[in-house]
Amino acid sequence: MAIFAKTTDMQRKDFIKTSFLGLASLPFLSFVRKEIEYYDVVIIGAGLSGLTAARILKNAGKRVLVYEAQDRVGGRTWSKQMGENEFIDIGGQWIGKGHDRMYKLVQEAGLTTFPTFTDGKNILRVTGTNNLYKSDIPPLGLFALLSTKKVISKLDRKASEVLLETPWLSKNAAEMDQQSLGSWIDQTISNKRARVFIRRAAEGELCRSVDTISLLQVLASAKATGSFSQAEKVEDGALRDRILGGAQGVSNFLYSQLRDSVKLNCPVSFVHQIEDLILVGNNQFSVKTKKLVVTAPFPTVKNIQFTPELPVEKQVLIDTMEMGTVIKCHAVYAKPFWRDKGLSGTSTCMDEVVELTVDNSIPGSEKGIITSLIHAERAKELLKLSEGERKYILLKAYAELFGEEALNPIVYHDYSFSNNPWIGGAYSGYFTNGIFSKYGEHISKPCGNIHWAGTETSTLFKGFMEGAVLSGERVAKEILRIS
Repeated sequence: MAIFAKTTDMQRKDFIKTSFLGLASLPFLSFVRKEIEYYDVVIIGAGLSGLTAARILKNAGKRVLVYEAQDRVGGRTWSKQMGENEFIDIGGQWIGKGHDRMYKLVQEAGLTTFPTFTDGKNILRVTGTNNLYKSDIPPLGLFALLSTKKVISKLDRKASEVLLETPWLSKNAAEMDQQSLGSWIDQTISNKRARVFIRRAAEGELCRSVDTISLLQVLASAKATGSFSQAEKVEDGALRDRILGGAQGVSNFLYSQLRDSVKLNCPVSFVHQIEDLILVGNNQFSVKTKKLVVTAPFPTVKNIQFTPELPVEKQVLIDTMEMGTVIKCHAVYAKPFWRDKGLSGTSTCMDEVVELTVDNSIPGSEKGIITSLIHAERAKELLKLSEGERKYILLKAYAELFGEEALNPIVYHDYSFSNNPWIGGAYSGYFTNGIFSKYGEHISKPCGNIHWAGTETSTLFKGFMEGAVLSGERVAKEILRIS
C-alpha cells in the first residue's frame, strides 16, 4: 500500500498499459527496452491501394511507413520482363471504360496503353468442334443465344436495382444473399447450352463456383462495374486496354516516389492497439503509429494477431471471405502464327479445361503470346498437378484451337495467386452466403484507429485495379478528415 501511495496517477496508467501489452503478446516484451520509431500512419500492403494511400498521406505532410511482406510492390499486379520491350502480366492486366484513375496514373508515370488485340475470327469450341465467328455474338445456336441474351439482360436489370453504396440495404437483399447464383441460373435458364455458357462466363469473372457465391454479391459486383456484360467487354468495356511494359509499372512508379517509406520483405505478425497508440510489426521490427491501414485481402489478415481482438463483425467478415482461384497461363511463340490463319487468338471453350484464350502479344515484338485463364473448380483441380502436367494439358488444348504449332512454345509460364500466402487468390474475394447482407456495412468501417482498404472494400470496380486505387484514395481522405 505504501508503494502505491507514492505512485502518481500517470505512473499507474503507464504501469497498467505496459502490463496489459506485455501479457497480451510476448513479442512486445522484446521491444519494451528499445526506442520504437513513430509514424503518423502505417500501411500494411504495397499494392495499388496501399501505395495510393501512402502517396496522398505523404503529400499531406504525414510521416508514413508501408509494410510489404513480399520482395516487390504491386500486389495482384505483377509483370515479368521476357526481353527488350517484351513482357507478360502474371497478375492483373486490363483497364477500360470508367477506369479514370488508372488512366491518369498511367499518364503520370509516363507509360502508354495499347488496345487488346481483336482482329480476326474468334473461336467457340463446343463438343470438340471449333466454330468461327467475327462479331461479339458467339454462335451458340438461335435458342441458346436468345436465352443467353435474355438472362444477361435480366441480370443487368436486377443489378441496376441494387444500391451501389449499400447493396445490403437493397430490396430483398437478405433473400438474394441466401440464394446462390448457380441456383438462380438453373431456375431461370431452361436451355442447357445457354446455362453452361452463362455459368462459365460468370465463373470467369468471379473465379468461384457459381454454386458457392450469393446472387446479391454478384449483382453488387455487376453494379460496381457498370453491368454484368460490361466486365466482359473488350471494345468500350473493362478489357479495352493494356499497359505497355506491364501493369506493375504503375505500382513501380508510385514506389519510386515512396521508396524510403516502403519496407519490403517485412510481413506484419501483430497489431497491438491501446488507447491512441498502435504497435505494429513482427519479431524483428516494429513501430508505433496513430493510424493503421490494412490493405491486405481479408483471408490473409488471419495471419495477424490483433490485441485487443477485432470487433466480432469484422472478424466474421475476415473468417468467411474466400478468395477466387484462377490460373493464368502464357505460351510465348516465335511469332503469332494464328494471325496468319485469320484468327484473333480469342477463344471460348464450353466443355474443356481451358475456358478462354486471348492474344496477349506485345506491339513491336515479333513474338506471339497466347494467354489463357482457368477459373474456379477447374483451376483447383489443375493446381493439384505438377507444372509439367499442366503444361501438357494446356498446350494440347491450344493445339486443338490453333493448330500443331501451339505445342512448341519458346516459353511456357503459369501462376496462381492462390499459392501466394500474402495474397491468397484472385481476382477478388467473396463471403459465405448470408454474410454480406448482415455484415456488409462493416467491410470498410474503421476499428478504432485501424482503417481498411483494398479492392474488396471498393464500391466501384471491385476486383479491378481501378477499385484498388479508389479504395486507397478513400481511406487516405478518411484519415485526413479526422486527423
